[in-house]
Amino acid sequence: MHIRDVYGNRIARRVGDRILDNFGDWVYEIRGDRVYDTGGNWRYEIRNDRIYDTSGNWVYEIRGDRIYDTSGNWLGQDY
Repeated sequence: MHIRDVYGNRIARRVGDRILDNFGDWVYEIRGDRVYDTGGNWRYEIRNDRIYDTSGNWVYEIRGDRIYDTSGNWLGQDY
């Protein structure tokens, strides 16, 4: 699966449980409902269609195949 910005540019891709940048470097790993960085640090938690940071702040929302910020701005999508 490729993750694209609102202009259609590929910004990342998901391979299994890992998210890779455009250079193929691993940047995040999804374990259950949590997202970790390459250092093993917990960065985000996925609860239903919302993504929260480690302080419990809602930062992103998933609607269908699109990702939005908390103001409703479309940030990107996956295909």
